[in-house]
Amino acid sequence: MERIHAGDCLKKVQSRLGVSSADLARATGTTRQQVLRWRLNSNMKLHTIVLICNALNLHILEFIYADVAF
Repeated sequence: MERIHAGDCLKKVQSRLGVSSADLARATGTTRQQVLRWRLNSNMKLHTIVLICNALNLHILEFIYADVAF
């Protein structure tokens, strides 16, 4: 099974939805710098992924599979 890079998933989701890091920071109640750190991490806590998905109105599977080529 291939590993998923959470930061790459976040980058792709942001790109597809046209959401800037500043916009995501406002929506999640954090800073732009924190969003940039999330984008660099290969691992991410589940509650962080849920926070992002809720802010972007995404199902968690849409986030997880954003970086997987079918």
